[in-house]
Amino acid sequence: MTIPGDIAISARNLRKEYTIHTRQATTLKEMVIKNLFEPGETIPYVALRDLSFDLPRGRSLAIVGANGSGKSTLLKLISGISDPTSGKIEISGRIAALLEVGAGFQPEFTGMENIFLQCSILGLSREEILSKLDAIIAFSELENFIHTPVKRYSSGMYVRLGFAIAAHVDAEILLLDEVLAVGDQSFQTKCIRKIQELHAQGRTIVFVSHVLHQIESVADLVLWLHHCDVVDFGDADIILPKFYESLQNQDSTTASEVHMDERALAALPTGRFAAKTARIAKVEFFDEAMKEARSFDLKSPIHIRVTFEAMEPLPGIEVHIGIGTMGSQRAGYWGSGGKFTDIHCGSYVCDMKLEGHFLPSGRYLFSIMLGRPGDITHTYDIHLRMYAISIHEPGRTPVPDPDAGMLMPWGQFAKAPH
Repeated sequence: MTIPGDIAISARNLRKEYTIHTRQATTLKEMVIKNLFEPGETIPYVALRDLSFDLPRGRSLAIVGANGSGKSTLLKLISGISDPTSGKIEISGRIAALLEVGAGFQPEFTGMENIFLQCSILGLSREEILSKLDAIIAFSELENFIHTPVKRYSSGMYVRLGFAIAAHVDAEILLLDEVLAVGDQSFQTKCIRKIQELHAQGRTIVFVSHVLHQIESVADLVLWLHHCDVVDFGDADIILPKFYESLQNQDSTTASEVHMDERALAALPTGRFAAKTARIAKVEFFDEAMKEARSFDLKSPIHIRVTFEAMEPLPGIEVHIGIGTMGSQRAGYWGSGGKFTDIHCGSYVCDMKLEGHFLPSGRYLFSIMLGRPGDITHTYDIHLRMYAISIHEPGRTPVPDPDAGMLMPWGQFAKAPH
């Protein structure tokens, strides 16, 4: 297989299988005895199965899925750390990888010595390393510890140094595996900006993250894995809404109500946080012709229909709607979509309409909440940042803004008969 010139990574029918031994030996004597007299069982474990994709140069790919779905295994195959059991993967370009905290560092070496070691492994000459040394140290913010052996570094310091090296070696392909979840918030933001900068320069980015706002602010392609198989692969605007909706079954509480203020909401990850008295059954988005859509023209209205169910009589329910940009972690402000009083057991529908020109061109995450009328802190069900919407102008591509926060919805809100 010859990789085309416009492709950075090409995978065909990748399969990775491991062997799990049911009896483990810790000494040579145990190993000999168990192999001869008590061999035990070997169980095959498939980590990836029949995976094929092409990643064009200059694109950013997020690999998403539950733990154990094969995300880190795929990064190890791309980086060459591990070989596929079958199939083939071809890479075009120099790779810089940061796959584990502290991976590749020599613990007895200082931070400075590890910079030279890592850069040399990646093929940089001494002159090239010296030309980048100040930038690497400054980005890592480890000036006071750069001559300290890295065995004394915290996990956050490891990440700072490792990312600083990976980001400054002029590699065509950058691989990242969950490492930014370790650093503090300010450094995470700094790293996201650097990734966006490298992406804008035409570098190919491949990363694994469970922090969805990082995915939204960087990725333009998404590979969704589940139990070693590919669920979907394609544009982030298409795949992410499907992925968010798959999270709807992740109920996290059985209380009659969830009590939280805006600070508590801001700390929650994307997902569903449901109570047992009322729940959001379905959320639909329609264009001007009342056809289901997730991408809208700037001038067109957005119709939102929320169907919810009450499992017991309640004094009232208010449907809230929140709108945030892709880069925002904050819950921010919410607007009311309609109040329902004297709730009985059964199904209810709330229709809302956002007029055209309500949102500028961009990518947004909508949240839906059921709460007590007039009191956002008493919550029955939340779909938090689960619905990705794209607003576009003809001839322009929506671009996420990592600094933007939440928006206060306004427009026409009305509840439909039930």
